[in-house]
Amino acid sequence: MSFNNKVILITGAGSGIGAATAKAFAEKSAKLSLIDINEQNLEITAEACKAKKVEVLNVAADLTKDEDVKRSIDSTVRKFGKIDIVVNCAGICGSGSILDPDLLKKFDETIAINLRTTIAITNAVAPQLIETKGNIINISSVCASLTTKYMIPYNVAKAGLTHFTKSAALELADKGVRVNCISPGYVKTPFMLNSGVSDAYIDAALIACAHIVPLKRVLEPEEIAELALFLASDKASGITGSDYAIDGGVLLTGLNALSEHKFY
Repeated sequence: MSFNNKVILITGAGSGIGAATAKAFAEKSAKLSLIDINEQNLEITAEACKAKKVEVLNVAADLTKDEDVKRSIDSTVRKFGKIDIVVNCAGICGSGSILDPDLLKKFDETIAINLRTTIAITNAVAPQLIETKGNIINISSVCASLTTKYMIPYNVAKAGLTHFTKSAALELADKGVRVNCISPGYVKTPFMLNSGVSDAYIDAALIACAHIVPLKRVLEPEEIAELALFLASDKASGITGSDYAIDGGVLLTGLNALSEHKFY
């Protein structure tokens, strides 16, 4: 599987699944446009990709701002002349209970980052992808289809993202553009750091997750990246509007056991 001369735009490329995906595409000779709000993390990912002797463009951007969305795409097209594949990984861990007095603040922030940015990128990049007959991969979550306590903003945003994927896939199918999403379960990334919980909580949560997952382990971001490679490739040319769970079996058992777990 090679992505030689393919231009891949990846949001949230500074860490976690986004960084792993960028490195995976670099291994396959792709040209990369890497976008993240954290410029320092973005540079680390870019250097790792450049070590594979591929062309890399760094774009430090806040994708909740429409002007940054436009700048990211314009910069990519200016450098590479086209965009073939988009992988939307940008996101935060938006926790929140229906009883939280500041729930709506958390909700608005999570929707803006986890859902609106993907819609904005897709809306802006669609004309490019129609030209190249490209495809889009959105990183959703098993939380889109499972109900868990204390995660209302995140759950709702990911449910919206999964349905948006299907809606966009239907509209773009006759134009030769495929749109799919990946729904990970528990993945070992810095993602939870954005939730505001303590390091001790995160460590305990990861241990608890490993016990709850039927395969008895937390996934690595590289495993998600490998699925993204497949969906982006010609091997998946007949797949669009699909939601691929990669969760160690979590969908078989549910998540509420974790909601009841005490990490303190």
